[in-house]
Amino acid sequence: MDESPVFFDKKRKIADADVEEKEKDVNGKDIEVIDCDSKVDEEEDWLPPAPKNSRNTEKILDEDSTIKALRLKKEELASLANSAEEVLRAVEESVRKDLSASLLASLENAAEKPQNPLPERAKVVISIQNKDELKQFRVYTDDKFERLFKMYADKAKLDIKQLVFCFDGDKISPAETPGSLGMEDDDIIEVHMKSN
Repeated sequence: MDESPVFFDKKRKIADADVEEKEKDVNGKDIEVIDCDSKVDEEEDWLPPAPKNSRNTEKILDEDSTIKALRLKKEELASLANSAEEVLRAVEESVRKDLSASLLASLENAAEKPQNPLPERAKVVISIQNKDELKQFRVYTDDKFERLFKMYADKAKLDIKQLVFCFDGDKISPAETPGSLGMEDDDIIEVHMKSN
């Protein structure tokens, strides 16, 4: 035992979790499985350290003209958006005021007018008969005969100046209406040609 002790080189200790396991896949080939959850020995950080904020970098950023121009443009756009919002609000408010005023005026007018609805215009069917045929027209009782006479002349392709219209033996004036003559449905107007 008098011999001097023998020193062996230090071997690195390997944790059980760091040992690579081998498994077989479906084809029978070896697959290496590494446990990623195990603690890794402290290694040097391969990322460079973050740059320190110093006053020099802040001055450089402040002096950058592009950034200054972008900030100014951003402020300009923000003020433009604010002014556009103000204009939009003003327009909306004026429209609301105009609308409420017009609604109020229409309500006042409606309150002043009587609530009786306008009566529906009465219609009557009148037949116009010449020597050969009978044509029927539906007209309002308050329309002038002038309109009816023009419609008949157009359908018959005759000159209205050459036609005379009679009801119950009396000549009808173009200014009269079916209501003024007391006409009812299916009354007949006779048409005669003027003699030269």
